[in-house]
Amino acid sequence: MQLLHNKTVVYVTHQLEFLDASDLVLVMKGGRIVESGKYEDLISKTDGELIKQMAAHSKSLNQVKPPKTTNSAKSYQQAKQIEETGIQFVDLSRSSRVSERNLHEETESGRVKWHVYATFITSAYKGALVPIILLCQVLFQVLQMASNYWIAWGSERNGSVTKQQLIEIFALLSGGSSFFILGRAFVLSTIALETAQRLFLGMITSVFRAPLSFFDSTPSSRILNRSSTDQSIVDTDIPYRLAGLAFALIQLLSIVVLMSMLPGSSARELARMVPIQQAPILQHFSESISGATVIRSFNQEGRFWKKNAELINDYSRVAFHNSGTMEWLCVRINFLFNLVFFILLVILVSLPRSAIDPSLAGLAATYGLNLNVLQAWVIWNLCNVENKMICVERILQFTGIPSEAPLLIEDCRPDTEWPLNGRIEVENLHVQYNPFLPKVLKGITCTFPSKKKIGVVGRTGSGKSTLIQALFRVVEPTQGRIVIDGIDISKIGTLRTNLDPLQEHTDHEIWEVLHKCHLAEIVKQDERLLDASVAEDGENWSVGQRQLVCLARVLLQRRRILVLDEATASVDTATDNLIQKTIREETSECTVITVAHRIPTVVDNDLVLVLGDGKVVEYDSPTQLLGDTNSAFSSLVMEFLRRSSTKNSYELE
Repeated sequence: MQLLHNKTVVYVTHQLEFLDASDLVLVMKGGRIVESGKYEDLISKTDGELIKQMAAHSKSLNQVKPPKTTNSAKSYQQAKQIEETGIQFVDLSRSSRVSERNLHEETESGRVKWHVYATFITSAYKGALVPIILLCQVLFQVLQMASNYWIAWGSERNGSVTKQQLIEIFALLSGGSSFFILGRAFVLSTIALETAQRLFLGMITSVFRAPLSFFDSTPSSRILNRSSTDQSIVDTDIPYRLAGLAFALIQLLSIVVLMSMLPGSSARELARMVPIQQAPILQHFSESISGATVIRSFNQEGRFWKKNAELINDYSRVAFHNSGTMEWLCVRINFLFNLVFFILLVILVSLPRSAIDPSLAGLAATYGLNLNVLQAWVIWNLCNVENKMICVERILQFTGIPSEAPLLIEDCRPDTEWPLNGRIEVENLHVQYNPFLPKVLKGITCTFPSKKKIGVVGRTGSGKSTLIQALFRVVEPTQGRIVIDGIDISKIGTLRTNLDPLQEHTDHEIWEVLHKCHLAEIVKQDERLLDASVAEDGENWSVGQRQLVCLARVLLQRRRILVLDEATASVDTATDNLIQKTIREETSECTVITVAHRIPTVVDNDLVLVLGDGKVVEYDSPTQLLGDTNSAFSSLVMEFLRRSSTKNSYELE
């Protein structure tokens, strides 16, 4: 509070021990303010709402017995010393995510690799239809040239070729060329659709199966950029540009090889920079929309508009230069080939009439004009296709993301009844979020007996949540293993499953768990009852109600192992007491692992695991740990009791 003494501070909390530091207390119930005033005045009301909540808080605290000591002043001093000079841990998981998010986007350099082209061409049917397209194009070109030559040759043969023969053969040749161009278009569309689908599914599958570290280091805008902008170019642009280029190369291969070196490497690198500069715009826009309320409340719209304009300027600058390089190439190619065509026409006009047949000269001029346009088009598109292929290159980068363990390993599938007992053995467990970052868990070894309740406590950054993530294999251990009922979980695929209800239980069972989680009355307020709609992300439920829904879903599943990570952090103390009672009664046949900052939540467990700096500090029953005044758990309890005891509320016995 010292840093905020000149600020108006509004804080919402279930931790009632902090209320005595407030100048004004508002007590809410059912969406309304039922009491307001100073803390001392509110707790003096014997029938007030705050005093009822304080009574529940007091009941929760009474479950925690301070360590037995002969000198209470010594205990108080010990707790104060722990708070002031206790070990400070850094949340490595959070710091790792922040540092990794600052990594630059991965990008290639130089020419687009040939394997990118090969992968794109062979994605559909392993490239089996590509020769058919080329054959159709060759036959189309041959028949088209034959029809043009036939008209030029036949028109000069008066008497030897009738008009009917001239038209019939021309129609036959033109019809054949039309048939092959139609076949080429059909096969090309089939290949384009199949290629786009395979690349997209490959990328999305890799992203869905990517480890947690990938999402820590990759902003969502990068994924959206590749799955939208880059994929759109792959869908609608590259196949037809690449095919058109291949068709023209049949005629102009030698010229293209010579002229394709004109744009140099600048166009490629600029094309790579365009999507990289686009991703921050998407990220900033998404974050601005999500935080619009906060931005407006702090009157920071101008700063975000300015930042958005800067990002758009950065993108526009690169996009302008990218377009400029292509236009530079186009202007110079057109100028060069117009000059060549002009010289060709001068030569044709200058030749004597007897040197060349006028009809063939006209045909040559026509093809010369087509050749001029075609050569410019081919060279321009060759460079443009390479720039567009960068989108394929970027998509292929995501298809190569290291994957998590397979969902199922057929040779190591456990019995359908596994886990039967729920015994968990953690052996020399080491976990780190990234190979370049320090370890978060450092050689944890312990055993969670079956059908016991184990509390996991520790200061922020001690590794509590990381241990749970390792249990569910959200992160993979770098060393050591976790064994459940004799089976190493790293050998049986992932443990994560979708817990959405699949209508496997009756309404009676659902209502039963709703009553146990104290949600039944809330659900009954909607006339649709169990068919009531839930908004996206549960926005029509409070945070505490969402936690209770998750708890109800778990109780409905009746698993052998139950993991609770701050399961009641967003509910009030009275509801927390009721929920803890429900958990104790309904999970007698389960192994329960509870991660909590509220000491009363874990003090009645069978065992307590104390973590510190990623290591096991203590692991024993609460009674044994509290019996030792020098234990870390006793220190946490004394600190909690000292903080929770206030002169205006109640005294602990």
